[in-house]
Amino acid sequence: MNLPGKASPRALIAEDETILRDELQAALARLWPELEVVAAVDDGITAAQAIADLQPDLAFLDVRMPGLTGIDVARLASQNCHIVFLTAHNDYAIDAFDQGAVDYLLKPLDVGRLALAVQRLKQRLTQQPADLSALQIKKPDVALRWIQASVGQQIRFINVSDVLCFRADAKYTKVLTGKLEAHIRTTIKDLAVQLDGDRFWQISRSNIVNVAAIAAVQRVDGGLSLRLENEMEWLAVSQPYQFQFRQM
Repeated sequence: MNLPGKASPRALIAEDETILRDELQAALARLWPELEVVAAVDDGITAAQAIADLQPDLAFLDVRMPGLTGIDVARLASQNCHIVFLTAHNDYAIDAFDQGAVDYLLKPLDVGRLALAVQRLKQRLTQQPADLSALQIKKPDVALRWIQASVGQQIRFINVSDVLCFRADAKYTKVLTGKLEAHIRTTIKDLAVQLDGDRFWQISRSNIVNVAAIAAVQRVDGGLSLRLENEMEWLAVSQPYQFQFRQM
């Protein structure tokens, strides 16, 4: 917490979209020159560790990012750091705002809205950060069940439970089932919000897998990889997502 006589306020930015992360840092430099950004990271696990190690006064946290969500990180940093959430989904952040987060910023970034958040942060810096330990992220009221996907010139309706894997593929996302490959325009990041998180796990920036379809998991050079049923290819599990496999 920024107390009288302390050096310039210090901030952390945690956002997995590089362009937005850089845009936010540049905007803060213009709006609040005295603010020192001590870390700019792209996943929740690194963010939580950086907050513990660097003890910033405030943190800008993406609600949805690899490893730990911004909500998870905020709970861990509760009462030690003022929080502003970054989100594309208004309803996630409103609950957090009601429970004591200083503010929330909707994507894409609006500099005028950021300026208002900066003013609120300056007013709060001499106060104890809010207790966000009980904050929970909302799950979708109804998880995605069916998707409409392109297979060549045809449109197919696919039951989500039949999907083995969603895989980023250039401007599209490839949908793999045991019987076909199809394409949709929804991004991996947007799918992660819509899918049932107990049934589908994101394992990298490019892949979301059906947990029931995992045939094997193995350790390789200190990392993890997995193979899906009836598939020969092993898929790497990026470090920020490996926590999901600790009990397997």
